[in-house]
Amino acid sequence: MRAVAEDDIQPGAEHALGEDLIGVLRALDEVKLACADVAALFQACGGLVGSGQSSLSHWLQHTADRSPSEAAQLASLAHRPVHLEESERAYASGEIPLARFERICHWVNEGLACRSQAEWPDTQAFALKAQESLLELAVDPSATVAAVNRTGRRLRYMSNPALHEKEYQDRYAGRGAVLSRGVNGSFHLEAWGDEASGDALRGALDAFLAPPGEREERTAAQRMHDALVDVCSTVVALPAEAAPLRRAGAAPVSVVVGLDTLQGKEGAAPAVSEYGTLWPASAARAHTNDCQLTRVVSDPLDGRPLDVGRSRRLFSPEVRTALMAQRQTCAWEGGCDRPIAWCQVDHRLAWWDGGASDLDNAQPLCRYHNLEKEHRRARERGWEQRPRPRRGGKRPDPFPNPKSRPLSGSAPPGIPRHQRPEHGQQLTAEDTGTDGDPLSP
Repeated sequence: MRAVAEDDIQPGAEHALGEDLIGVLRALDEVKLACADVAALFQACGGLVGSGQSSLSHWLQHTADRSPSEAAQLASLAHRPVHLEESERAYASGEIPLARFERICHWVNEGLACRSQAEWPDTQAFALKAQESLLELAVDPSATVAAVNRTGRRLRYMSNPALHEKEYQDRYAGRGAVLSRGVNGSFHLEAWGDEASGDALRGALDAFLAPPGEREERTAAQRMHDALVDVCSTVVALPAEAAPLRRAGAAPVSVVVGLDTLQGKEGAAPAVSEYGTLWPASAARAHTNDCQLTRVVSDPLDGRPLDVGRSRRLFSPEVRTALMAQRQTCAWEGGCDRPIAWCQVDHRLAWWDGGASDLDNAQPLCRYHNLEKEHRRARERGWEQRPRPRRGGKRPDPFPNPKSRPLSGSAPPGIPRHQRPEHGQQLTAEDTGTDGDPLSP
């Protein structure tokens, strides 16, 4: 094959090469199936006795140096039920590839192991019935291995609903979420749980995840992050009657920020949130474009409040309504297709620079581009910014300093074993309202 790869390939020859590749992969499947037969004979002859491995899959992985997925596939083929002659004929004739044949074997075995023996006392009858549903899907050229897996799980739970209920309740009992903060103010969020809760979470996120446009710069992970923040910000900003499960008195995050910080003056102190987190000027500016504002006059020497004004909203509901009649999407200069209902009202000229809170100075910006505008302004002022990760780039480490990483906790029962950080964040409070609001009045 190396010699073929090094030769000059004539135009149009890629199709023939593709056919050759399919033939080679088919031959490899035959080798895998033969290996599975030898593995079954090895186990039947007592090969696992004294090996220190509890299963054929473990022996293949740790002694034969196979990957976990390859070891599981070979073990599944080695243990294939004896009543699947129709599936074996479909594989031998080329109707289904080895991967789909192995999935049929796996799910029939799973069903046999957990079926209700009172309802299905005959092993062969159950195997043939399960094979019928799986093979009907597997021979469809448009079907995927994932589709076969979904059908297999459905059959497994249909054969024993009590098992499904037990596994679901185990997943629900093992649910959890951890929000940890680094010493630099960064955060890490991790959550796990049952399938119903997962669908509820995904449904809420999908409501804020529009399909990426042609000029989309964010990665899939960044879009998911922004959707999660949008969900949280929207729920907190809803009227109390629209969110009956919300804690009484809940409000958007409050931030104390000096006017000199908003104006970008040298030496200005960073903004401070009610959770004690320090915000840079760009983040404070982005979150105070359309906020509930409270003026606080303080003593310049000791910081003691001297006067607290009345809270007021910068943009009136009438301006929001008029803006919605003018545009349908975010007004970012590079183009953005996020709907206007998901946008915040932004000052073209910031109010702290003398900009008015009227229709002529208003534009809708989605949360991402509102932040990007202020990040760009910070870069233009020469303030250091870490380069933004591009599509396909390495995911940034939220805790680049090892000393800032939170301690690991033990994973709950039934949860994959990976580190879970501890909670921990101090709390302070002042009374300047922030966070952009949805355009709807």
